[in-house]
Amino acid sequence: MHRPRAIAMAIAVVGALVVTPAAADAATVTYEAENATISQGAVNSDHAGFTGTGFVNYDNVTGSSVQWSVSVGTAGSTSLAFRFANGTTVARPMTIAVDGTTVSTPSFAGTGAWTTWTTTTVSSTLAAGTHTVRATATTANGGPNVDSLVVTDQGGGGGGGAPTAAQLLSKLNSCSQISNGTYKTDSEAGRTIPVCGLSDAVFWKADMDIDCDGQRTTQCNENTDCCFQADTAFHQSNGQPLNAAALPYVVVPSPSSTWDYRNFGIAGAGVVAVIYNNQVSYATVGDTGPTDIIGEASYASAQSLGINPDPSNGGTDSGVTYLFFKNSKVSPIESHANAVSTGETLAQQFVNNH
Repeated sequence: MHRPRAIAMAIAVVGALVVTPAAADAATVTYEAENATISQGAVNSDHAGFTGTGFVNYDNVTGSSVQWSVSVGTAGSTSLAFRFANGTTVARPMTIAVDGTTVSTPSFAGTGAWTTWTTTTVSSTLAAGTHTVRATATTANGGPNVDSLVVTDQGGGGGGGAPTAAQLLSKLNSCSQISNGTYKTDSEAGRTIPVCGLSDAVFWKADMDIDCDGQRTTQCNENTDCCFQADTAFHQSNGQPLNAAALPYVVVPSPSSTWDYRNFGIAGAGVVAVIYNNQVSYATVGDTGPTDIIGEASYASAQSLGINPDPSNGGTDSGVTYLFFKNSKVSPIESHANAVSTGETLAQQFVNNH
């Protein structure tokens, strides 16, 4: 697909609120993979960034698996968040089965390095009590390295924890347009995408084009991306550009007469929930793009949602919702873990308030 290019604009970030995650009312429990039942895999600790005492390195065979026994306190929608790393460029899909029944088949795309950990979340409606959750590799490459499973029972959606994609989308059925006009999804498309506003959030529903700008990496450079730019609008805490291959971030349109994100509580390092194919990935505002095109995110953002991240032919033509939480900030901007923890808290507050 034709991909818009992000424009590096250094715009000062002022008046942002740093959110510290509050204690969740719903039950959230972390189950380390190294303590689960492992079939055709081993517990390793040679790649930094894991939690607990190690992680599971799946054998490179179809059918290798990890199975947890988990407890759900309140019947209803339950979030299953798998923390993993995949240092290859090839997805390592797995089937996720609850009590022997497959509920999802996430792709577990490459994360850029074995020390780069991210989260894939699926949901299932479960009764209160004990359940088995099994993650089984479906290709000869085996599974990714799996660090942990975080289980959050939603308690009917009224407490804390991490809301599901369906819960978030149910609050975004109507659009109160705040942009003066609409945007294109690509340069050759017509203007059809409005920016929608709520009291505490901004959102739009569009496609996803791939931004590979910033630090030069194996995935993002002049050879892999015809229009590569070695800078991003917003920078890491050490002053360096962002790393599109490692950090999930979203691109916002540069300020124009159509819309100026700075006037609506959105700033660099702001928190974004990106929703696609019944999955939620949390990211940060990391770059600015053309004034007439909308719907772009980093290589790592696409990976986290199972979207082809290739800057030359990747992305998806539709079905992506970008939900920005006003006056929020990830600190430091390069911490994806902080984006996830802060994003989950803000997302649950958003669901509770609408």
